[in-house]
Amino acid sequence: MACPPESDVRVVGPCESGTEGSRAQARAASRQDQHCPGAVAVSPATVMVESVDDAEGLYVAVERCPLCNTARRRLTCARCVRAGDFVYFDGKNPERYAEKLERLQKMKKEKEILQQRVIKTMDKKVQADQLKWKIMSCKMKIEQLKEAICNGNEEVKSGKDLLLRSQEEGQRLQRRASRHQEKRDKIERHNRRLSELLEKRNKELQSRLETLAEVRRGHILELTSYIFPTQEEKQGSRDPAETAAAEYDFALTSSTVSELAEARRTTYMSGRWIWDDQNGETSISITGPHVTLPSNGDCSAYYNWVEEKSTNPGPELDHITPAHTISAALCYATQLVNILSHILDVNLPKKLCNSEFCGDNLSRYRFTRAVNKLNTNVLHLCFSQHVDSELLHPHHTLRNIMFLVSPENKNLGRTGPFEVSADLEDSMEFLEPEASGAAEESGNEAVTDEETDLGTDWETVPSPRFCDIPSQPMDLSQSTAMQVSQPAGNAGGMISSAAASVTSWFRAYTGQR
Repeated sequence: MACPPESDVRVVGPCESGTEGSRAQARAASRQDQHCPGAVAVSPATVMVESVDDAEGLYVAVERCPLCNTARRRLTCARCVRAGDFVYFDGKNPERYAEKLERLQKMKKEKEILQQRVIKTMDKKVQADQLKWKIMSCKMKIEQLKEAICNGNEEVKSGKDLLLRSQEEGQRLQRRASRHQEKRDKIERHNRRLSELLEKRNKELQSRLETLAEVRRGHILELTSYIFPTQEEKQGSRDPAETAAAEYDFALTSSTVSELAEARRTTYMSGRWIWDDQNGETSISITGPHVTLPSNGDCSAYYNWVEEKSTNPGPELDHITPAHTISAALCYATQLVNILSHILDVNLPKKLCNSEFCGDNLSRYRFTRAVNKLNTNVLHLCFSQHVDSELLHPHHTLRNIMFLVSPENKNLGRTGPFEVSADLEDSMEFLEPEASGAAEESGNEAVTDEETDLGTDWETVPSPRFCDIPSQPMDLSQSTAMQVSQPAGNAGGMISSAAASVTSWFRAYTGQR
């Protein structure tokens, strides 16, 4: 590119000689740029401007063009370069640099305008898209809200239904609670009336029990006063210790006296010594002075007499023997205990018939067993009437009965629960070694039904009183004739009468003739 040359010969100005150094430096930099393409290139415009500033006129032909940096003959003016009034040297594009620059600026402006228009158009499109997305999201939110509202309406509806059912249930429960409250008040009134009635009945029961106890005490007093009177009697024999002390008063020492006094308080029973303050000094009679028992409960005289009689049989010179008195006293005591249990309405733990001690020649085992049963029943009656256990002794039969029926016993005739002393109860279960050994040797003294059979103690009654009424009436003449035709013996008569009574009851119950 170059402006049209004015002349072929360039005139050098006066100031050009001072700028040769700068020109040389520019040419060196141009060569360095050509030889070192990787180096930082110096802008041709900068070199051109410097050359134009330094030059005041046209350059000579040997100088390089500040625009194209070539050493051609066609030169470019510095003003034209500054004004942009130059074109390509080849003539292909006649458009000047200033026009190109103007057209470039115009195209930039058009580009900016077009960009602004595109931006405005795209802004509207973006805004439209944003609005579409907002509308879409709002529609989705609206759908979600509609679904939530539907679900909420359903929940509200179900909640209303539940509330309605709860209210109905609450009303029903309230009505039920009111009915229950009425029932509760009614039950409380009923319980109050029952408690008042119970208190009244308890008072009546206590008064009747007291009356019953008085009646029982009266019956027992009559029984023990007229039928089974018991009394403690002194023995006529003198104490051996006192006799020995009188005869050998001067010869005895204090130790001997203490030993005799201690021996005086012991008793030999069934092969062992037991402590007993009475020591046979007194005896207790029942139904008369001749029917007595030792106060210490020593009944060894009975089986000693039985053993002696079995060893030395012979005629009895005396009809009143210790065995007779002891067996009679025990028989009466058994009857008294059974009657007292009936009066006091107490079930006895041991079954013992009234005629148990009436037999002849009872063995030691059977006799001891029967006595233990009697003592157990007596202690049971004493416990039921709250007799002080310190006064009781497991072997003192009649003395325990005296404590039981004593007027000092304020609890006589009572009804209710009671406690049994374990020590006294266990002592009654003890069987003497000699008696058990004799039972084991004999082998025939086992407990039979005769020991516990109470049928022989009952009299025959003409008609059953405590059984069901038979469907067919029985002829009383037949039963009476049957009873009269039975044997009239003592023991055999009682057994046969009992059998006849049982037979008559059975026939009356089954309706057979």
